[in-house]
Amino acid sequence: MALRVGIVGCGKAAENHAAEIKRLPGVRFVGACDSEPLMAEQFSVRHGLQAYYTDFQALLREQKPDVMHIATPPQSHVRLATAAIEAGCHVLVEKPLAETSAKATEIIRSAQRHGRKLTVGWTYYFDPEVRRMRELIAHGAIGDPVHLDALLAYDLRGNFGAAVMQNPSHWVHGLRGKIVHNNLDHLLSLLLDFMDDDSVPMNVLAWQTEDSGYIDLIDEVRFLLKGRSTSAQVAFSCRARPAGHFLTVAGTKNTIRLNVGHQILTYDTISRLPGLAGRLAASVSQMRQLASINFRHFSRLLHSDFQSLPGFQYLLKAFYRCIEIDSEVPIPYGHILRVSTWMDQIVSDLRDVRMVA
Repeated sequence: MALRVGIVGCGKAAENHAAEIKRLPGVRFVGACDSEPLMAEQFSVRHGLQAYYTDFQALLREQKPDVMHIATPPQSHVRLATAAIEAGCHVLVEKPLAETSAKATEIIRSAQRHGRKLTVGWTYYFDPEVRRMRELIAHGAIGDPVHLDALLAYDLRGNFGAAVMQNPSHWVHGLRGKIVHNNLDHLLSLLLDFMDDDSVPMNVLAWQTEDSGYIDLIDEVRFLLKGRSTSAQVAFSCRARPAGHFLTVAGTKNTIRLNVGHQILTYDTISRLPGLAGRLAASVSQMRQLASINFRHFSRLLHSDFQSLPGFQYLLKAFYRCIEIDSEVPIPYGHILRVSTWMDQIVSDLRDVRMVA
């Protein structure tokens, strides 16, 4: 029997969910809900849904979904997720799971108490090259991880950023950490597998540049994550270009570099050749790696496997599979809570903002 799927929140994020839901076998998309009637109606027309609602409880009661996607602002996640879980739904929640780790814990405990599956929409965590990077490092390709550098360069003039800047009542302004708070998952989720369990954020520095154009918008953040044997330097920047997401992992043998947006994964290896010969060998190695990456990308394109959000597609397939066979969720709850705990401290420290040129 097909799983019945509903969604609440019919904005930009919901479009990504809908596109991937319709690619899944063995599911039936049964209804959508939004507090704005026109949003719910237009979304339903675009995606061929027969039922749309402004009352979330009515959607749960009348459509009886097996799986609920929550694509609303984080401020509503606890209320909607717990209501869906109590109605018998498995739940996928957009990131961040909740505004605080206490609220994230509340959602997770509700899912565990009712025997429902829960996951969070970490878009990049399952991207092909991100998964490949974790596998290579797990098999000793760089030795033991020593230090990570992570950068998320964010474009405030992009579709989402522009909407936030132009609308003072946008829900992002209601988050304690504003635009940074809404994007920390992208940075922190990729560090999880390489940091000690007791790693803590340190030396959080945040500021608003004078030309940011919005009175209360922090647009530059830097901090250190320090563990027993591994550290990470993390940066969120609205000025760095090109906009994108970058991660470097330095190990005891080699260093690996990942351009998350372009899915480019390369090594910096130690050359045994001296001087110019060593530099030439390094450049040849880089060219060979890039040629191999181009071949994989071209192969995916030829096989119609070049999705705009491949990691999100992978996550949905894994989540629905774990529901069907009653297996472990694709993202461990411990991972979600570690990120939520890190976010608590970082967002708390964002209060110390100073203006710089």
